[in-house]
Amino acid sequence: MSTPLDKALLKRNEGLSVNTSSEQFGGRASLTRRISDDIRRRILVKEWAPGEKIHSESELSTNYKVSRVTVRTALKTLEYQGLVDIRHGSGTYVNDFGRAIPTGLNELRSMSETISELGYEPGMEYKIADVRPATDLEREKLQLDAPELVLYLERAVLADGKAVAFSYDTINISSLPEQVVEEMKRGSVFASLDTINSRPIRALAEVDAVIDKNIGWGSQRPNDDLFLLLQQVHYAGDGEPLMYSRTYFMKGRFQFLILRTR
Repeated sequence: MSTPLDKALLKRNEGLSVNTSSEQFGGRASLTRRISDDIRRRILVKEWAPGEKIHSESELSTNYKVSRVTVRTALKTLEYQGLVDIRHGSGTYVNDFGRAIPTGLNELRSMSETISELGYEPGMEYKIADVRPATDLEREKLQLDAPELVLYLERAVLADGKAVAFSYDTINISSLPEQVVEEMKRGSVFASLDTINSRPIRALAEVDAVIDKNIGWGSQRPNDDLFLLLQQVHYAGDGEPLMYSRTYFMKGRFQFLILRTR
């Protein structure tokens, strides 16, 4: 029996064709990414159950009208994200990632996008959204000359109204239009940067388990003080540091997946 979540996901994805040609995907450069995103969508709407074998490379190649190499690369992307298990000589199987929100630690994606793809309603609850002079640490991380202004955000990341993380972000606004800066004060940072084709293309990250009673706020803050801290410097296409972020994920609410091989 379909759950309300399954029905919502299927409704959201109505009209998306499985048998999709490369022309419909909008260009060769983004073809592999778009195919991996579509297979990811099909997994999340439960077209294949956890543990179930998905279509073969040959079948997917025929359905998407692309080469098997393109399909194989798309499936490897999903394996890195932790959504599938590729078993050589057997096929590709859907992993069981439970009810936590899964994302590959190596992938640079908007948290709102990941939350939305799983059928939850993404949201942000803002505590601070101010333009102010950069601190010494922020100037070091973003390679700024004093006394440049930055946009500083403190936000609770929500899934269906439930906090899953607290994010503290500092953004280099020296080359950003004022309209984009204003949009970032109330919406997705990545979506705002997309409007001027300036989404970060890479990030240098550190991961730590931390205990800090000063992190988070409000009634949704967990009772314990344990968080997984993802500390990152995001870089633009020209190599310029664009954003320094510290995101504290709550235990059991956001699941990072890492593919390890020998």
